[in-house]
Amino acid sequence: MCGIAGFTGRCHPDVLDRFQEALHHRGPDQRGTLCDANLGLSSNRLAIIDVSGGRQPIFNEDRSCAIVFNGEIYNYRELRSDLQKRHRFSTQSDTEVILHLYEEIGTAVSERLRGDFAFCIWDSRDQSCLLSRDHIGVKPLFYTITAGGTLVFSSELSALLHHPDISPRLDWMAADEYLRCLYISSPRSLIEGVKKLAPGESLLWKRGEVRTWKYWKVPEVQAKTGSSTEFQSRVIEHLRTAVRRRLIADVPVGVFLSGGLDSSLIVALASEETQGLRTFSIGFDEAGFNELEYARRVSRQFATDHYEFVIAPDAESLIEDVIAAMDEPIADSSAIPTFLVARETRKYVKVALSGVGGDELFCGYPRYLGAKLSEVVPRPLRTPLAWASRLFSSSPIGRDVGGWIRRFGEGLNLDPRQRYELWTSFLAPETRAAIVSSQFISTSVIEREISEIFDESAGAYLDKIFRTDLKRYLAGDLLKLGDNMTMANSLELRVPFCDVDLVSEVAQTPAAIRLRGYRLKSVLREIAGSFLPAEIVHRKKQGFMVPIGKWFRTELQAYMKAQLSADKLPPFLDARGVGRLLQEHLTRQENHTHLLWAILVLTRWLSLHKNVNPDFEFPLAAN
Repeated sequence: MCGIAGFTGRCHPDVLDRFQEALHHRGPDQRGTLCDANLGLSSNRLAIIDVSGGRQPIFNEDRSCAIVFNGEIYNYRELRSDLQKRHRFSTQSDTEVILHLYEEIGTAVSERLRGDFAFCIWDSRDQSCLLSRDHIGVKPLFYTITAGGTLVFSSELSALLHHPDISPRLDWMAADEYLRCLYISSPRSLIEGVKKLAPGESLLWKRGEVRTWKYWKVPEVQAKTGSSTEFQSRVIEHLRTAVRRRLIADVPVGVFLSGGLDSSLIVALASEETQGLRTFSIGFDEAGFNELEYARRVSRQFATDHYEFVIAPDAESLIEDVIAAMDEPIADSSAIPTFLVARETRKYVKVALSGVGGDELFCGYPRYLGAKLSEVVPRPLRTPLAWASRLFSSSPIGRDVGGWIRRFGEGLNLDPRQRYELWTSFLAPETRAAIVSSQFISTSVIEREISEIFDESAGAYLDKIFRTDLKRYLAGDLLKLGDNMTMANSLELRVPFCDVDLVSEVAQTPAAIRLRGYRLKSVLREIAGSFLPAEIVHRKKQGFMVPIGKWFRTELQAYMKAQLSADKLPPFLDARGVGRLLQEHLTRQENHTHLLWAILVLTRWLSLHKNVNPDFEFPLAAN
């Protein structure tokens, strides 16, 4: 795993130096550059495969092509065995396989890869740069085309702020999406003109001309005639292969073990391949936020070498560290425990597997159950149920069952697309009007983009939601968060549930087969029943949470009041409206944990990065 960056045009070594300093945490083992009259490339390497010999950039035989690469290619051995018949390899790394494959099939190279990747290949023969990102979006890649036609790219958004041709201005549409959804989906970034390469997308820059294309799309759902048992059999074989692939490394590998269904199943399958597997768990001294007893149960069953960390953090210092680790704001508070477990895990291993993606593939969120229920509620009952749901309020701690019921009821009389938007938005229109300055309230592009996904997707309502979550939420929130929090600690994260072959199998299978009855993750529970004890298989989903809402009312109260004051908030946020939100939360009138965390992260991120680049301007006028 690495941090990569570069730009076309005359190379400036000092810019490469700044890139490498900004990306040091992603690859502290080795640094490498290519600097000539036409290009600058940089790599910060976290050495995982061919530890001593895989220094980047790597060149082909005649040095006409060069590559910098972030990620892992899990089928590199199979590809290499064929390529070495026609090419001379100078390393044992998976990186070199990509380059020689490119020599043979050109820009279609990513179609043959199985792994988590983002790379740049410079081809001096036609003065072109090829950028590409993996199928599901495990590894990030940001880019921009400057006014002069220069391509600038990086693994992290914040590193791009060090390039002299980038004058950062806030992208209001991205900020609007962030406040509503808590993340920013591709192709947008928080900086105007800087884009994320989408999952399964490639870009070719050639002498100032640019084109992008999707080399892979989520397969459409197919009419399946087989039984659920046959589907489960295919899933477990795909998942076994995915886990086996992600154990490939020349350094120690472990697994994040929360004690939940997904991570426990990963441990069960990894233990088939590795004796004495290392597992890592984190807990808090807070009722409702500690799953360590379940993690211990799984560890004992599979005889893992288990490490657990009970954290009593300095909340203010921790919050600052977590926000500083974000290259772009992400308002998912699971960033906090992810950062902590990554920090502790890195003391023992360089690679960790995670259960991220299981909820998306196997219907693990309340909105999936809500979608199924909403389709069977008779129309005459929808209005009475909507009124009755208003009796429920959001819980200030733990599982927000009351909030789920209320949001379910509010969505019953909406069309399916609007219902999904309501269930995945954290900013109600009336709240938005209260906290966002009126001149910046504009029509969001989110509705249009979700409508396009719904319209393009075959299958039932649940199938459309699955594809929307896969394209937006999984890559934009969970995978981006996981990459930031682990790489901030120089730890590589691998996610078996996001294996493209497994995702393709699931995507083609109707959601009715994947969610049988009205039990979330019912099919995955049936699969896991062959591997895990019943108390793990059938326990309620807890989620990777921290008591941040409580912290806001206790040890972080003074900090929150100071950071969300009028002189600290960005000018497009209304200080009186934000102040009311905070006061309602402090007095327990409402639970505003998600939105307050989002505002705090955005405010602190803008402040930190204005110091990196004093030219940072915000806000833009509304579009």
